[in-house]
Amino acid sequence: MPPPRSLVTLAGGVLLALIIGAVGLAFVSLRTGPLEERLVREVQALTGTRYTRPSHVSPPVPGTFARRMEPLLDPVLRLYQDRPKTGGAPDSPQGQPCRDVADGKLPVTSLPSGCEEALERARPLMAQVLEATHAEVGGLPEGMGSLAPLTPARANGKFALMYVVHLAALETRMKLSRAEASAALDTCLDALALSRELELGGGMEGQLLAATGHGVLYRPCADALDAAPLERKRRALSQLARLAEGFAPFSQTLRQESVLLQLVHFGDQLSEEAQAALPPGSRDIVPAELRALASPSAPPLMARRTWWKLVEGFDALTASADLPTGARRRAFALLEAEAEEDEAPLAAPRGPDVTTYGEYAERLDLRKLQHNALIALAEVDVARAERGQWPDTAPRHKDSSFVLEALGPMEARLEPCSRAYASQGLRVTADPPSTARP
Repeated sequence: MPPPRSLVTLAGGVLLALIIGAVGLAFVSLRTGPLEERLVREVQALTGTRYTRPSHVSPPVPGTFARRMEPLLDPVLRLYQDRPKTGGAPDSPQGQPCRDVADGKLPVTSLPSGCEEALERARPLMAQVLEATHAEVGGLPEGMGSLAPLTPARANGKFALMYVVHLAALETRMKLSRAEASAALDTCLDALALSRELELGGGMEGQLLAATGHGVLYRPCADALDAAPLERKRRALSQLARLAEGFAPFSQTLRQESVLLQLVHFGDQLSEEAQAALPPGSRDIVPAELRALASPSAPPLMARRTWWKLVEGFDALTASADLPTGARRRAFALLEAEAEEDEAPLAAPRGPDVTTYGEYAERLDLRKLQHNALIALAEVDVARAERGQWPDTAPRHKDSSFVLEALGPMEARLEPCSRAYASQGLRVTADPPSTARP
């Protein structure tokens, strides 16, 4: 016997009420008002940030790096645009033959003529850019910051500064070949400071470029430190320490990345009130021509859930980003495992890719190790000069440890304890007797 019509109607009504309630609950739980308010606050805070990092020179020059770079930006961009167009070309300062000379793998006499000519043309401008790093306050010019519009000029500006870093690495090697050790060290330290500027407000792209720049400078800087007179080494130790103090924490860069991605993907979903509260530049972070190429918007509930997942994912990454290396790896692995256990369909909203950001963190670990190795090299060299013999052990640094192997009274090797960094070992030579005492 079929159920009475009233029962069917009642069951249908209950089901409809449950569906409406579930949808209502989803709308309530996925309200984007709190996300809007937080995003506006974070954009305003990032826009007003001043990067008062320790200057590597004393006293620093009054003013900001960004202001001192303003008249140099167009010439630097032209220098970059006029470079040999293929990065791997023999005559490019970024090509492998020129890199091998800068790293000391090949003698200066083997430098391709085109690379030498490019360095000669760039020297006056390069000197001005490196001098700009002496400014009291750091941070990139506005058009290159993490919240600048996504235009070619934004990316090219950072790449142009990276080109100057490559030139400075080569210039350091050329000065060493002329026995100008102190001048070579000056160039190297200024270039390390330039590399650091890329991450101060430069977002994830800037921080990864900064780590790459440090790698470009690692070998020539190590040789410049080794060859420098004792007093210059001592001063360099202080400069290297101040440079490290100004490195941007990975958590700070992750916050910038979160804000950038929210503006790019959800900026058009902000209320008129939130749009009006944003600083002018950040409203137009995605140019109209790029918006026209964007995929159609997801359904409202899906878009809201995606936004929440993005923010929650970056919050979880940020909370663990600055932990010691081992603890951070374990925390990231746990987040990755949780993401893999999520049984949501592939098309469902997901947070940031933990694996990718874990790889980025590893690149910053390498930069940290290289910087600590430069400091350890100078410390070992100074100790050898003061005591007349190599120390029994290498100095320890946070998150970095090294083994010192004396190869003789005049030469030693500084090797990272971690096998993962075996290729980062450095050669240290004792100062000659004439400079071994202050």
